Amino acid sequence: MIQRTSLWQILAIVLAVLWTLVPMYWTLKFAFETHSELAHFPPLLVPPHPQIASFFNIFGWDYTAADGTVFKASGQANQVILGLRNSLIVAFVVTVITCIVVVPLSYIFARLDFPMKSKLLAAVLLSVSLPPVSTLIPFYSLYVQLNLVGTLTGLIIITLTITIPLVAWMLIGFFRNLPPIENLGRIDGFSRLYIFARIVVPMARSGVIVAAVIAFLFSWNEYVYAQVLVTGSEAVTLPAAMSGFLFQVPQPEQLAASLAISLVPPFLIAFFIQKHIGEMSFSDPVR
Repeated sequence: MIQRTSLWQILAIVLAVLWTLVPMYWTLKFAFETHSELAHFPPLLVPPHPQIASFFNIFGWDYTAADGTVFKASGQANQVILGLRNSLIVAFVVTVITCIVVVPLSYIFARLDFPMKSKLLAAVLLSVSLPPVSTLIPFYSLYVQLNLVGTLTGLIIITLTITIPLVAWMLIGFFRNLPPIENLGRIDGFSRLYIFARIVVPMARSGVIVAAVIAFLFSWNEYVYAQVLVTGSEAVTLPAAMSGFLFQVPQPEQLAASLAISLVPPFLIAFFIQKHIGEMSFSDPVR
């Protein structure tokens, strides 16, 4: 029975790894192929002559291969560069604001009792269940009147409407499982604000870091609102800019190269904070 269970576990792990890595490999393979190789049928499992032209082209540079073939710079280069910059700005600002708002908000809902708590909590978490598409038209109409279409400010605000309740929902459960140290701190003469800032937040460090990462990744990858609100403007983000490779003259190899570039920040974040991800446990947050 134990061997059978282990076999199923191994099979499940293998399937999960393949489910994750095969699409990533196939996308990266496109980035190292030429347009003619992409059109080959049946599809090539491995690029016969790997080249990095697409990574130069998407940043506005021509590339000359070893055989003398010249790959011209992409017409979407300016949008990609602008999108990369704007995505970093939006992701950073959204992450900072989300953490500033959500950490005390989650603590209050998790640890304190006050009138209408359940109803207010339901109102905060209601937006988690709403798909972005359902609020797109109302937000667009409002943004037209407020002149926020095509601005980073508008995109940041609308992204916060999703990251704040989503991250709050996660951190509320985390704060609830912290040891009840508030009473001990009050006995020692500390104020509730001091206890929160100097004791509770350091205890919840791993949870707060993971919550910040979730906010960053969500805002970095946000596409629905960006596609409608900022596409074609100076506030375009990387996901919206990459969609341009699918129109007019499709360039799947350059799209794949852009996707590969967009994976770099998430991979770097995961690499540097994996310790905190491993430490975070909703059943024992302070282990």
